[in-house]
Amino acid sequence: MFKNRLDQLIWQRHRRMLFAVGAMALFGVVMIALIALHDVTNDHYSRNLVNAVTMQQWAPYRGIYFSGFSVWLMIAAWLAGLEMMHLDLRDNFNQFLFSSGFSRQQIYWSKIKVAFLTILFIDCVTIAVQYLIYWVGTPSGYTWHIGWPGILSSWLFGLMISFGLFAISWFASLIIGQEGPLVVTIAGFTFSLGGYSAISGNIVRKLTSLTETQIMWCVLTFAVILALALLIWGSALYQRLSLEHNGEYLMFPHLRVPVYIVFVIYVTFFFSWTSDGTSFVLSLLFTLLFGYAWLWRPRLGEQWHQWRERKRG
Repeated sequence: MFKNRLDQLIWQRHRRMLFAVGAMALFGVVMIALIALHDVTNDHYSRNLVNAVTMQQWAPYRGIYFSGFSVWLMIAAWLAGLEMMHLDLRDNFNQFLFSSGFSRQQIYWSKIKVAFLTILFIDCVTIAVQYLIYWVGTPSGYTWHIGWPGILSSWLFGLMISFGLFAISWFASLIIGQEGPLVVTIAGFTFSLGGYSAISGNIVRKLTSLTETQIMWCVLTFAVILALALLIWGSALYQRLSLEHNGEYLMFPHLRVPVYIVFVIYVTFFFSWTSDGTSFVLSLLFTLLFGYAWLWRPRLGEQWHQWRERKRG
């Protein structure tokens, strides 16, 4: 599959887990398609699996019975970023790569290349199977008509979101060295994106006269730019990755203060966007205290043990 020696090493390391991610995505998509084809026969109001009004529009298919790009493929991209970066840190595979004679820049971008090509392969196979199920399994008397504008829009929409989710899990796995806090951090940040996309849409809606579809593409484009910035920043950090910090919450201790500032602003803004001044102050105080305890908890824990020892003595 890969001719470059470095690509082969990375592929051999991750192929089983990536195939497991692909199998999960395929299973999820197949189950959703079969359930949708079964449930549509109970719908006495519509005979179309795709809304006839949106069939030829440049907007993604996201209906009740058919989605042009399944959410399972987005989850697969999210898991691929988490798996490829975190496992290499946890199992010291990075140490092996660093001693193999390749530069860190080559290693970093080779990992991303292997991940992207694998994700695209998973997407192509899964989408082909999904569309085949709808083509063959649409019940008699029902229609499944789709057009190229909707198909291409669905694929672009799905790939943009997948790229963003991959970048989030990839970057977080690079800077966070502990499994439990890593999963909590990524999950919380990922779930909050739905709220932030709505907030961003409201801001654009108030400032411009764009349609809902145009607003969606603007928000997605901005998200892709941020995701690309994360990958480029990750490349710079990977150059300074120190194996002595393996197992610590932050693999780069100098990021503690910037992460703390971003956390406070992000969470406070999220919870107090439409609230009054009192709610804003309470949210700010909570995030200040929680963020400090979360990022500096090893030092706080050490001070707690020292206090207990002094009390016993």
